[in-house]
Amino acid sequence: MNFREKMTGRDIAGFALLGLSLIMLCRSVMLCFSNDIWYDELFTVGLAEHSYGELVRLTAADVHPPLYYCIVKLFSDLCKLIMPEAGTIIPAKIVSVLPYFILLLYAVTFIRKRFGMFVGGMFLFCVTAMPQLSAYTVEMRMYGWALLFVTAAFLHAYALNKSYVNYSLHGAALVLYGLAAAYTQYFACVAVVMVYLFLLLAFWLRDGRRIREWLLYVAVSVICYVPWLSALAGQLGEVSENYWILPLTWRSLGGCVKFLMKPAFTDERVNMVLAVILSAAYLGIWCRWLLKLYHSRRERGIKREIQGTVKNPKTELREKNGRDHGERAGLWTTDAAGTAERFCLATAGVGVLAGLVAFGFAASFLIRPVFVYRYMIPAAGCFWLGFALCLNEMLCKQKWTKGEGDSAGDIDEKLCKLNGKFHTAENRLVDRHNISARNMERDIISRVAGILLALLVVIVGLRDYRAFMGEEEYKIRLMAETEKALAMIGPQDSVLYNFDQVQAVTGYYLPGTTARFLWRAEGEKLIQEITSPCGTVEEPEELREILDTAREKETEKSLWFIGSFNSREDIVREWRGAGLEVEEMGSFLLERYWFNLYKIS
Repeated sequence: MNFREKMTGRDIAGFALLGLSLIMLCRSVMLCFSNDIWYDELFTVGLAEHSYGELVRLTAADVHPPLYYCIVKLFSDLCKLIMPEAGTIIPAKIVSVLPYFILLLYAVTFIRKRFGMFVGGMFLFCVTAMPQLSAYTVEMRMYGWALLFVTAAFLHAYALNKSYVNYSLHGAALVLYGLAAAYTQYFACVAVVMVYLFLLLAFWLRDGRRIREWLLYVAVSVICYVPWLSALAGQLGEVSENYWILPLTWRSLGGCVKFLMKPAFTDERVNMVLAVILSAAYLGIWCRWLLKLYHSRRERGIKREIQGTVKNPKTELREKNGRDHGERAGLWTTDAAGTAERFCLATAGVGVLAGLVAFGFAASFLIRPVFVYRYMIPAAGCFWLGFALCLNEMLCKQKWTKGEGDSAGDIDEKLCKLNGKFHTAENRLVDRHNISARNMERDIISRVAGILLALLVVIVGLRDYRAFMGEEEYKIRLMAETEKALAMIGPQDSVLYNFDQVQAVTGYYLPGTTARFLWRAEGEKLIQEITSPCGTVEEPEELREILDTAREKETEKSLWFIGSFNSREDIVREWRGAGLEVEEMGSFLLERYWFNLYKIS
């Protein structure tokens, strides 16, 4: 968009969407100032508090690459350098929202310049507010950064294919963003592989000589990833033997659609209906664009046949610049290759996500389950960019132009003669008017439908973000009470648990000298190495020994029980039956974990 030109309605809508997105991102920054974490986030916080060498070693023992954790540690250390009293949790949460501000920059520069302000605004709104995505603006995991790296690689791959201008810059950006994605999350690596495959296809269709350039990008990427391959091999060995992910079924494909499209209204039936409508609408506007390109190509071929070989030199040059790509791809339209290229980009955006899901299902069926729905998030940016492009095309006001070298009337007349429809001048005038009227009517209907779909997306996005914000505010309010309850546990006390995740998470808030035990269970070894060790208690007599030892030493040592799930009632009943006094202190929420606090004496 040229700011010197008059803004269209789509431009205004794009700025409005951009403003809404910015407001939501600023609100997410405010939500970062809380201390609640859950089990997966504990890995992030714990790793960021180790040295870089230990961080990489411990990450290699887990199932993720190290780059995201290094980013968190770097930002956290910088915050502590400025404010020594700063902890790790709040800086780590702020790190999660930073990639969305980088996507904001891409939306107002790269995307706006090439596709218009509406596409940039709709894209940013979707990746910020559409179902499941809002939570990752504050969650201390790598998915927001993976989404940024994959989307940026996708955009630079498009620029690399479209023009030879600054191709070395775009090529370097593609390699760097692709490597960053691969060093951030393994399914982000799969998404980048899909980007490379679509770029290979584009090079083959447009200029086969550039395949050597593609091979260079691939070779550099593989060489730069070699240092991590030994750790990856070890992680694959661990996953093949034992992993927590449940098996997939073919019904899980529907779960993928619901994950991406299902909103957060209170009525579950409304959510399901809207998920179906959004999915069908996305498919519908994509099919409409495909049919439009097909008919445009067919009409253009007929007009060329009518007009013969004599062309305006300017028209000849303009068509020559894009004809090879458009015709070899099987697509063509009257604005050279522009519309076809945008359609191919939108299709590739969906294809990146589809390829990631296909890989996840294939690996899960052939080897062992390795795919969960949130692993689609790295490709969600490409997916929603494709949606924004399709919707923008639907909202575009069509320009009915006449061909060069013939008047519009001559062309229409010859087209009609080919179809055997006109025999008299009166019939030609009437039918030419009817064709124009039908075209304008279809254009108006299409734009109205596009406006309604855009409004539906905005409503769904705002509702989803509001639901996310309300949930976060609720957690923050209850976290204040939870911190007061955990503050009652002293450095010389002992605490029992019946759930290892609650043991690990609450243990982060307790003094380092507080003894921790699981009731008839063992904790995960890696998280104990990252945070703090945890023992095991099997019988009530062991609890009595802990209490007797405290009395003999005349210390103020207390014994606590943090109980989760309904099984805590059975455990308390067993202890009371063994002669122990168990007093309930209250029920509390820590991020997503409800637990009861008991004092044992």
